[in-house]
Amino acid sequence: MTEVFRATFGDEDLVLRPEMTADDVRAWDSVTHITLIYATEDEFGIRFSTRDIAGLKCVGDLIEVIERRV
Repeated sequence: MTEVFRATFGDEDLVLRPEMTADDVRAWDSVTHITLIYATEDEFGIRFSTRDIAGLKCVGDLIEVIERRV
């Protein structure tokens, strides 16, 4: 997951924490959020539902959804 975030946000030093939100990452806006979702789907071979995406409040939530899907 870290590599997906680093590639999406162009920050090789980015360190993920479960409680991290968009407010914690300077480049995390609505466009990069969509890019992150697509990159995550591609990386893990999954598809998120609209409900999954709407429920994401932090990195920990994203990881939980991935774990349920793989």
